[in-house]
Amino acid sequence: MNELDKNDASHWIWRMFYYNPADPKLVVTKRFGWGWTFNFAHKTTWLFLLVVIGIAIAVSVLAKR
Repeated sequence: MNELDKNDASHWIWRMFYYNPADPKLVVTKRFGWGWTFNFAHKTTWLFLLVVIGIAIAVSVLAKR
């Protein structure tokens, strides 16, 4: 996977979300600006997001007790 493949517009949904099942990387540099983003084609990305959201909900529920 080379840098040109990452910059291919067909792999970016709404120019913000990177989705490329052929790319083995979980995190890639953003197309514009600085920073990183997840490869949303990976199941691990979705698992990570579910865990983070689950922790946030659990903390919110436990804080109200």
